[in-house]
Amino acid sequence: MLNRILRLQVVVEIVVNKTGDALGLIAKQNTKMRTALYQNHLALDYLLAQEGGVERT
Repeated sequence: MLNRILRLQVVVEIVVNKTGDALGLIAKQNTKMRTALYQNHLALDYLLAQEGGVERT
């Protein structure tokens, strides 16, 4: 019985670590996406400056 509990503990630890890694990757991807969106917004503002820029909502 103790062996099963120890194996379960190892499995849970692995799952927790993998989940943490995945969340870290998602956070990095989110940061990159937000940066790209902001850069695109700035580029549109620059290109459309004569017409008042991009409407912000």
